[in-house]
Amino acid sequence: MLKGLRLNMINKEDVQGLVLAGGQGSRMGGVDKGLQEWQSKPLVGYCLSALVPLCHSVFISCNRNSNKYSLLADDVIPDLVEGFQGPLSGLVSAFPHVTADWLLIVPCDTPLITADLLSLLLEETKNSPDKVIFALAGEDKDHPLHSLIHKSAFASVCSAFDEGKRSAYRVFNSIGVEWVLVPDETQMANINTLE
Repeated sequence: MLKGLRLNMINKEDVQGLVLAGGQGSRMGGVDKGLQEWQSKPLVGYCLSALVPLCHSVFISCNRNSNKYSLLADDVIPDLVEGFQGPLSGLVSAFPHVTADWLLIVPCDTPLITADLLSLLLEETKNSPDKVIFALAGEDKDHPLHSLIHKSAFASVCSAFDEGKRSAYRVFNSIGVEWVLVPDETQMANINTLE
């Protein structure tokens, strides 16, 4: 039983999860960040542990090592556009695979994320069903890649990407967003260096 699970959340059957692990890992010397171990577990494993209790299936967006990632998730999805175009490329590539009403998204480099924290995003759907919902960890600490997006917004994200827009924050704001203040911002800490 999740400690923070609210009774007014959407059903698990209506949610699929996506871990964004398709980046270059440039700040880590080009290694595949999601597969780097932290405390004897790959970074992507922590994110999957947070998503699985809340989602009926989970995908990993990756651009290499798909054979390793495929052992961890229901499916792996490579970017449709070559050249490491950023997290929006991972989203746009994943959208055709989504059959649920909602897609819950996390980046692979935040191993302290928990299902309890992500459940706060799911709870917000009752107030903001037509917006992109993402985490806010204190003033001006937006985390648009810890987000929940309804399938009705997929076309707008794809259009923005096709127009050359690559900032998830700006694209989501153009659609309409709802911020959810998380109680413990340490859970949002990301790991960007091998050290």
